[in-house]
Amino acid sequence: MSTIVSSFVTMTCDNPECGKTVTFPQTQEGEQQAFQENVWLNSIRFIQTVDQRKITYCSDECEAKGIASGSHNKKVIVTPQGPNAAELAAQAAQRAQQATQALKSGGPVTLS
Repeated sequence: MSTIVSSFVTMTCDNPECGKTVTFPQTQEGEQQAFQENVWLNSIRFIQTVDQRKITYCSDECEAKGIASGSHNKKVIVTPQGPNAAELAAQAAQRAQQATQALKSGGPVTLS
């Protein structure tokens, strides 16, 4: 009786609206067959962000949607600390609301 050790590769588009995924054996034949049966693998995009996140897209369209969604950007939320934290947070929220209203009305916005 022989022992066969095999590995599989799964590739999935990271655009939540897409849903394209494929799993194939990690062999030259398995890879060739997967690329023949799944034409989208010929245009696959691999993105690695500065913070070491890896993102995969099946096409230009999915990559553009990913960029537009902001998924490439690391979101950092900074909360004020100290005795005036609540007051500072309220002021920041008010400034953000004023800036949003100015942008929507076509007025100038100053960011600090």
